[in-house]
Amino acid sequence: MTRLPLLALLLTAPLALTACADDTPAPVETAVDAPEPLGTAPAVDDQPVEPRMEDGVQVVDIEAGSMGFQPREFTLQAGVPARLVVTRTVEDDCSSQFTIPAYDVDTERLPLGEPVAIEFTPAESGEVEWVCGMDMQRGTIAIVTAAS
Repeated sequence: MTRLPLLALLLTAPLALTACADDTPAPVETAVDAPEPLGTAPAVDDQPVEPRMEDGVQVVDIEAGSMGFQPREFTLQAGVPARLVVTRTVEDDCSSQFTIPAYDVDTERLPLGEPVAIEFTPAESGEVEWVCGMDMQRGTIAIVTAAS
C-alpha cells in the first residue's frame, strides 16, 4: 500500500509545481543595433541636401570624414553646371578618392585637408551614384528638372 501514495505524489507533483510557478513573464531581450559595416557612414539627415547657387553654378560641400562622406545624398538640377567641393578630413585610404561613373568623372585624388572641386553638368533627371576609390562608400545624387 505504500506504492499508491508514492504514485499519487509522482503524478501530482508536476501539477503542484506548475500552480506555484511565478506568473511574471520573462524579461524580453531587446535587439541591439549591429554596428555599421566598414566603409559606410550612418545617415546624418534623411532629406537630400539642396545645393547653394554661386554665379549660376550649383555647389555642394562634401566632407570625407570620420563618418564617411557627408552628405551622402544631395539634389542637383538638370542642365545647370554643378561643383562638388570635397574635403578629406581624415587619414583614410577609402575616402581619399571620389568618382562619379555615370558622368565619366574619373577618380579624383583627395589630399588631406585640401578642398577639391569636381565640376560637371547633370543632364537628365534620375538618380546617379558616386563612389569612393575602393567602391565601398556610396552616395546618391538626385537629379531633378526645374519645376514649371
